[in-house]
Amino acid sequence: MSDPNAERRLATILMADVVEYSRLMEENEVSVLHSLQEHQFALINPTIGQHHGRIVKLMGDGILVEFQSVVEAVECAIAIQLGMISRNEGIPEDRQIKFRIGMNLGDVLIDGDDIFGDGINIAARLQALAEPNGIMISSNVHSLIEGTIDQGFSDAGAHQLKNISKVVRAYQYNPSASVTSQKTAFRPFIDLPVDQQPLATGGCLCGKVRYQVTAKTLGSMLCHCRMCQRYSGAPMLEGSTFPTDAFKLTKGSLKVYKSSDIAKRSFCGDCGSPILYQGVLGYWTNWIVVSTGSFDEPEKFPPTYHLGIESQLPWVKLVDDLPKTTCRDSPSLVDAYKSVGQDVP
Repeated sequence: MSDPNAERRLATILMADVVEYSRLMEENEVSVLHSLQEHQFALINPTIGQHHGRIVKLMGDGILVEFQSVVEAVECAIAIQLGMISRNEGIPEDRQIKFRIGMNLGDVLIDGDDIFGDGINIAARLQALAEPNGIMISSNVHSLIEGTIDQGFSDAGAHQLKNISKVVRAYQYNPSASVTSQKTAFRPFIDLPVDQQPLATGGCLCGKVRYQVTAKTLGSMLCHCRMCQRYSGAPMLEGSTFPTDAFKLTKGSLKVYKSSDIAKRSFCGDCGSPILYQGVLGYWTNWIVVSTGSFDEPEKFPPTYHLGIESQLPWVKLVDDLPKTTCRDSPSLVDAYKSVGQDVP
């Protein structure tokens, strides 16, 4: 019998995992982790944020996301799969990272930031049935998108899913066959509320340090971790991620402080303005995080997700629907600290 006092809500559940993850990791662990981190920054996190989803948790090679809107959830799933096909172009087939996605609409039990229930279990079973690059949805999801975005879904029949008592009718979608015609409508980077210029500029408070950025952002995070709180002197620090070679100092120089065994922070030696965060290990050196507040036009870099929410101050109330994750649930942070024999703080 269910607990009558348990808090519940209706949610659209998206479950995704990496196809042949074990094989890929065995062949080249560093490259796979690098690629997954890049896909997360450039595609997955911003796409979920754009569609008002919430990342409940990351699970090794998988991710659990909940949405309030069925239509936005399915649109998000399609955008992720189309984006992955686009990002895999030119990569040998046996090295491509592909996802399977399963989706269901159901009642879920709430336990803090986590959710449980048959609705999630069904989504997980449907995910296992999906083809690489494909999406498998339950009939209750399909009935709510029918006539809106149901084009491309085909009836996959009724299935007796493992440990699920009722038979579930499913509908499948595989964008591979029609990606050529659909890809022109997909933009793999963040849809900003204003047009972003290809060249962004910024600098410190006193003006002795100036810089320019020559590429689009891969995502902007609001980090609540204690290191960022202490470094910025604020409840959270927003940073926008770019390829390292897209950043160039045009005036002055930066002081560097190695804040941990995995990263360094750079700032103006005169006024103390925080400018950069950069990893010092392996593939982490491919990205650089610019303090968003140091841009000349920071309004062009809205946040796309929250990080380090385990240290969120109790009097800070988050009213947005951006994805939220802890530092310990960030695969790249876990991997970086593991490489120096440490746990994530």
